[in-house]
This record gives sequence, structure tokens and C-alpha cells, in this order.
Amino acid sequence: MEKRKQKVDGANNKMVLIEWHDAKFCPGMHTIEDATNHAMDKFESLGYLVLQDDRTTMLAFERNDSGEYRDILLIPSGSILSIKPLMLGSTV
Repeated sequence: MEKRKQKVDGANNKMVLIEWHDAKFCPGMHTIEDATNHAMDKFESLGYLVLQDDRTTMLAFERNDSGEYRDILLIPSGSILSIKPLMLGSTV
């Protein structure tokens, strides 16, 4: 298995807002006009940026005082529209 190159400093990972597109399933029959009007859903996710490489962006929703993470989201890096760092007292 290919080893990933970690581009995020795990000791100093920051809280971020990630905007990204996710796949969407549209069941049923569709005309060509209906089919071409479908679009992927846009999501916003908040959390600790744990890892980012060419294939995967990893976001954790919680971190404890020992530096362990809970509830991990893996987002295909090609689906990401933006990553914005968050700071206490700031507005996005």
C-alpha cells in the first residue's frame, strides 16, 4: 500500500471550515433535460484538519487533551472547494 505524504502538522492542526461537493443519487427515470439539471450537493464541515494530501483530506470533529481524535470524516481532496482557517472570536 502506498504511504501518504502528510501535509498538515499534526501537533498544530487548526480548526477549519471546509466547503466541498459530495456525490448525489437521483433515483428514477429522467429525461436528458431533467438529468442535466441535477447538481452535486455542497457541504460545509467544521473540525480539526488532520491530514491533507492529493487524494484525501481528513477532518476530525473532536480532539481530547491527549491529542486523540474522535469522529473522522474523509473527503476526496478533488471535491474540496475551499478550506478556511477558523479562530476564536472571528467570523467566516
